Amino acid sequence: MPTFFYQDDSKKEIKEEFLTNKAKSWAENFISPKQPKERWERNPKLTSAQLRRFHIEAKTLEERVRNMENPEKEFPGLRPLVKMLKSKVAYACPNTGRDRKVPDEFRKYIEEMVDHIEDHRDFMAFALCFEAVVGFFYGQGGR
Repeated sequence: MPTFFYQDDSKKEIKEEFLTNKAKSWAENFISPKQPKERWERNPKLTSAQLRRFHIEAKTLEERVRNMENPEKEFPGLRPLVKMLKSKVAYACPNTGRDRKVPDEFRKYIEEMVDHIEDHRDFMAFALCFEAVVGFFYGQGGR
């Protein structure tokens, strides 16, 4: 059975749709998020500053993985920091709509991706996927 990020069990063939169609769709949803039903709630567009903040965080972790001599053994020590991305996005997107800095769609994206990261290969696939999303975000006019 294929894993979340990959087409194969050996985790060598990343799902192409994560770098193309899905990445473009995610980026579009961050630029034009669904507006809440309640007038007092807020679901802001994702700003380039917020996107950069999370992307830099992911790139910093990616660099740490790339510098590992033995990722199979060393990644479990870094995994809690990867999982902490969920708490950071939760802070930027609290349940109370007034203080939201990122759209709910972005929070859901980060949470779903991070939930599926089990090892260094999964993380590297996430990093590549996130890079594709960033490219589409700017390509679609994200600011």
